[in-house]
Amino acid sequence: MEFKWSINKLTVVEDNLVVKVDLTITGTDGDLSASAAYTRTLTRGDSFVSYGQLTEQQVLAWCFAPEVVTWTDKDDVEQSVTRHLQEYAEAQVIGQIASQLAQKQSEPALPWTQIPA
Repeated sequence: MEFKWSINKLTVVEDNLVVKVDLTITGTDGDLSASAAYTRTLTRGDSFVSYGQLTEQQVLAWCFAPEVVTWTDKDDVEQSVTRHLQEYAEAQVIGQIASQLAQKQSEPALPWTQIPA
């Protein structure tokens, strides 16, 4: 399976600081493909690179860095989870392609339309 990540849009604020990245992943396995879109919000803690000096690899590295999400539950207890966008997204695309393959296998060509060997 091959994956291709594409950055669709960067949202910037004062001093050209990137705060949000819209990106798409496309996975291809033979003649099957699937894609999904994501938005990653960046924090001021991410390293600053002048907007004109940004590279696609740098922005993807920021997007793929683990993201800790914290919230307070109904019992007023702080909870947190670490998200890994790259792993999550690739697993989703693999699942989409697996579903396509399963459907393709369950709907074979009509026997009278197949070319004899």
